[in-house]
Amino acid sequence: MKSLKKILTAVTLSATLLAAGCSSDSAKTSGSSGSDGDKKETVSFTYWGGDFDKKRMEAIRTEFNKENPDINVKLIQIPSDGYDQKLLTSMAGGSSYDVVQLAEAFNTYAGKGTLEDLTPYMEKDGVSKDDYFSAGMEAYSYDGKVMAMPMRLGAMIMLYNKDLFDKNGIPYPTDQWTWEDFHNAALKITNKQDGVFGVQGVGTWWANYMAYVESFGGSLMTEDHTKFNLDSPESIKGLQFMQDLIYKDKAAPLASDIPKGVDLWTSGKIGMLVDGPWHILSAIANIKDFKWEVAPIPTGEKFTTPLFSNAFAIPKGSEHKDAAWKVVKFWTGEVGQTILAKEGGEVPPLKSVANSDVYLKVHGDAVNLQALVTSVDNAFVPPITSKWGEINKLADTYLAPIFSENADVEKQLKDMKPQVEKMLTEAQQAK
Repeated sequence: MKSLKKILTAVTLSATLLAAGCSSDSAKTSGSSGSDGDKKETVSFTYWGGDFDKKRMEAIRTEFNKENPDINVKLIQIPSDGYDQKLLTSMAGGSSYDVVQLAEAFNTYAGKGTLEDLTPYMEKDGVSKDDYFSAGMEAYSYDGKVMAMPMRLGAMIMLYNKDLFDKNGIPYPTDQWTWEDFHNAALKITNKQDGVFGVQGVGTWWANYMAYVESFGGSLMTEDHTKFNLDSPESIKGLQFMQDLIYKDKAAPLASDIPKGVDLWTSGKIGMLVDGPWHILSAIANIKDFKWEVAPIPTGEKFTTPLFSNAFAIPKGSEHKDAAWKVVKFWTGEVGQTILAKEGGEVPPLKSVANSDVYLKVHGDAVNLQALVTSVDNAFVPPITSKWGEINKLADTYLAPIFSENADVEKQLKDMKPQVEKMLTEAQQAK
């Protein structure tokens, strides 16, 4: 789903936001009268996305209303490009929405003390972290406290063209596939004369390069988020593998290899696509001329894949916290998660729903959604800091030449290191 691929940059609370005016759909709400004249408690609920997301949110609200006639959920859809700005403006202005959707910017909000600790609410209602995928709960915990409940989980997966595998006599990928298996298949499938490549082009989106780096045993930074680690031997091995796919093996295309306006994957010119789960629904809708399937990404030193997700939090400024918790609990509980599961895309964070036929068999036997569940169950949480946005910009600057110009990997990382470590120091000092 493309909404997950739009990465929200980490933002900081600044004085400039204090001058910004509150929007016309003010976050503060009071009780509103229902059709029967009874007073309802209104919970304002912000989210981003398109028509697909709106349909899901409204469907869950319909079910919520059946069980909670005393609460009016006011859904407020905000464009993703201005989402964080609007939320921070409302908080800085002394107003607040009651439930907010968050993703990578979560740590900025949690670190500034703007979110309600949900742990006491969970304990009171018997909501166990163990019922959810651990990476999803870890992603939205801060200082040992659960500050948001995950709604959707995605991980890097591998889609593959079964026709190209069959044509080249290659067995289909399994859960035990290694990067060596991947490499051998990419070489066999590549036929530049026919415009066919073993794998899609690689790039600097954090989940793309981290999928390789972490699997090879490396990482962007150390576990305590204080030092740059992309120059470790393991990290370099992963990045070099990616670069070699392009320039040494000729198995991944450069931009100049792609005809204008052509999607190599949907047109059947790519053997393997390592990317996110949004390609599942896209493939179902757009691929008619060849057979395809889904598998976990290959294993290197370890089997792991980046997690990307979003969640719902309650700002501390909310005046309707108890009602807001009922909303969050419902959206991320069995009913809300079942509605999400029926879309057949991203993984429901609630394990009982993700592992049920409601999700796994939503496309019948046509798509191996178990591969996505397995990936999420083994996913790692990206190393988000308050400087996440700036670090990603540096990655674009220094890693892009590795993949687009065949620049020396070690030299690029050597130049990148001091700038990243300066940002990591600033992030630590800001805590």
